Amino acid sequence: MTLATLLAVGSLGAGLAAWGGARGGAAARFGAVAGALALLVVLALALAMDAGRVGDASAASQTGAFFDGRIVPTDYVRLVVALWALDSVLVVVVAWLLGGLVALRGLLPATLAAIVGGTTALGATSLTLGVLAAAATGLSALVVVMASERPSAIPTAARELRAALGTGALLLGAIAIAPVAGALALGEGSAGFDDGAGTLAASASGEAGAVLGLAALGIVLAVGVRLGAIPFHLRVPRLTDVEPPVASPLLLGWLPLPLAVAGLAALDRLVAPLALPLDGERAIIVAFALVSLAAAALAAFLADDLRHAVGYLVIADGGLVLLGLAALDPAAWGPTRVWLVGLAASKTALAAWAAVAEARFETRSLPDLRGWIRRAPILAAGLLLAVVATFGLPGWIVFGARGDLARLAAGAPWDAVLVVAGFLTLPAYLRLLAIGAGPPSSPVARAAPERIMRRQRPQEALPVELERSAAAMGGDAARDTAAPAGRGDADTTAGRATTRRLALRRGAAAASFGQRLAAALRRDRAELTSAAVLALAILAALTSWGALDIGGAASEPAPIVSGPASD
Repeated sequence: MTLATLLAVGSLGAGLAAWGGARGGAAARFGAVAGALALLVVLALALAMDAGRVGDASAASQTGAFFDGRIVPTDYVRLVVALWALDSVLVVVVAWLLGGLVALRGLLPATLAAIVGGTTALGATSLTLGVLAAAATGLSALVVVMASERPSAIPTAARELRAALGTGALLLGAIAIAPVAGALALGEGSAGFDDGAGTLAASASGEAGAVLGLAALGIVLAVGVRLGAIPFHLRVPRLTDVEPPVASPLLLGWLPLPLAVAGLAALDRLVAPLALPLDGERAIIVAFALVSLAAAALAAFLADDLRHAVGYLVIADGGLVLLGLAALDPAAWGPTRVWLVGLAASKTALAAWAAVAEARFETRSLPDLRGWIRRAPILAAGLLLAVVATFGLPGWIVFGARGDLARLAAGAPWDAVLVVAGFLTLPAYLRLLAIGAGPPSSPVARAAPERIMRRQRPQEALPVELERSAAAMGGDAARDTAAPAGRGDADTTAGRATTRRLALRRGAAAASFGQRLAAALRRDRAELTSAAVLALAILAALTSWGALDIGGAASEPAPIVSGPASD
């Protein structure tokens, strides 16, 4: 019941957050609180999820059947959903500190809806259900984009809609063709024929092998488009121009994960076990990955726009996912899923750093961010740790996954080339750090520095408190002016005492605990947002290291027990 409750709470929270954000006012506050509470409950349920073994009937019976498949909890589902929810809690806090309720209008419902869709895709026992859920998860980007008031929001939303529906349709078509082509390629049904029929069967088998190769390429193409791999990358920088920067962790880091896992599961179930000679297809996929790795790394290094640089860094690391698909080997199942989680965690930290840096220094131009490290040392620690999490260290599970993916995708000496290509983004990260170490630019110098050592700041009142205070003072003055001259001093004193008591009560109600807390948090937003980025980077580093047995969870079999042929 834990998994079913998680899906129900996430769906309800997404609906309430979307409803409140659309209405505004008190409804927006209610929707934000409901969505935030739902996100915390989802996190608690994910941590408490009892993951059974794949194929366990008791686990499979926890949810209803959809498309002849069920949604079952596994260790991988539990780990991914818990990390996703925990990252999302920190991102939502950053968004609220930077932009208030307005920043949560699209982000909060999209996050909850994406977690529900991603959980369904990762836990589906049917390939069809998994692909449909993964494609629907991509539609969460529309919620974020349409919350923007920019004129380019509509064409951007149209591109995201085409990407989500197109990749889903392509993946569904490929997994529908692959079982039939695989059966024909293996020559099933050809036994017992004479020589002439055997020759025809052999010819048909060769053609079926080519069709199976095309199906495999279709699966890789769908995943590549979702990742924004080059040459399908143009939608990524255009998306970053429209969506709020604080939404990038969701849109760039987490949304591609469910579809990538679904595509990997399709290859692992329908293509890899056949062990057919698909060397040509593998070479095409490896070339696709290599171009994406090298070109995106170069674009990230040359970009002067912070948002675009982050987008290209995500695309470059997504090229390693394509290497896992290029292997067409069951041995790539575990390393690829490890890398997908590490990619999402590290890029969440990177994108959150970029969002905070842009808001703090009021610029997205990298040359204008010169000297940012001196004003934001906590933020700098977050970026540095995110870089370490991206590449890993010897002995870390993500570092090992890099080498495994290169080795499985291509033999020597090409595996060494692929390993080097995976580190081509390092100069772009070093450039970000080098820019921050220079003398402060004008935008950076104007920003308030982070306070490592706390000093008492003067108490700041919220705007609503200032308005109410002014109104109360104006009311007192009006009453004093209108007081009858013939009344005694006792009546005047009593009236003023009553007025003061009423004012004190109103002031106490206005300065509630929540408002005082909000004022304190907003006052220290620079330090708190940097601390949140650092926390995200620490989570990414722990994931890269292999905490919570991510390697074992990623290597467990997929819960899929039915494919399109049996659906």
